[in-house]
Amino acid sequence: MTANEPLHRPFGPTSTDVRETRSILSSLGLATELILQILDYARYWAVITTENINHIALLDEDWDTNFSAIQPYLWVPLHLSPHPDGEVPKIREVEFNIVAHDQGWTTERNKGGTYDTSSWFEVSHCRPRRDRLSVEPTTETFTNLEQIRRRCEEVVTILPRPSQEMEPQRKHCPKMMKVTWPLGSDGPKQALDEGTHAWWLQGNQVARSTSIFEGEMVKRYRVVWGCAANPTWEGNEGAGRGEGFVDGLKEGDRIAVWARAKRRGWENHVFGVRVVVRYTI
Repeated sequence: MTANEPLHRPFGPTSTDVRETRSILSSLGLATELILQILDYARYWAVITTENINHIALLDEDWDTNFSAIQPYLWVPLHLSPHPDGEVPKIREVEFNIVAHDQGWTTERNKGGTYDTSSWFEVSHCRPRRDRLSVEPTTETFTNLEQIRRRCEEVVTILPRPSQEMEPQRKHCPKMMKVTWPLGSDGPKQALDEGTHAWWLQGNQVARSTSIFEGEMVKRYRVVWGCAANPTWEGNEGAGRGEGFVDGLKEGDRIAVWARAKRRGWENHVFGVRVVVRYTI
């Protein structure tokens, strides 16, 4: 591919494409209920694609035992093109594509090649305030998500994850289970659980400490979360299940993808994230 060639993306029908297809099927005398079943069976759903390919790195520059970092990497606005007849669009699935890697080494025995990591991605379900629909809350780096919630509460509400049970990907290390607060910070430092307002999306595979000339350091991950009406899931052992995430999304909401790194020496090098939202109309 040359610099002047357009980037290739898989075909995804627009809302106009889906409406035209519905019109064609309707002209054949098919009932609306049957048309919707045909489109669902064919997975012919309208698509919203949002991506960021800016390179960022969350680094423990001070070699700090209290290190924790979170940065918003991608905001996905959900503008679902409501049907003129008043039909409510329904999200069927969300696909996440991530290109990233950790620091490239580990001192933890038997962890290389596993997903018992402290370099990962999370997603949150965000609902903008009515008078702030076009505002993106922040692009700064913080220590934890609770700081972002408090900082942005006048702009957007970060909704809690429905389940109070901690996701299993966080349980391999005590420091991964509790929110870390910066030393010397003002205000209360509650002993909060990680993951109360975010779903675990994908962990970076722990590098095996091999030469950069051996194997592939930069990893590519694909995670798909479905809804109750389309109970699909795709991913590897480092991917979250996304339970309850898709069913809670509504028109006008935002999906926030957070890059995370925590514990001394851990890093998260992010090269790109693409989110594909598929929905019926």
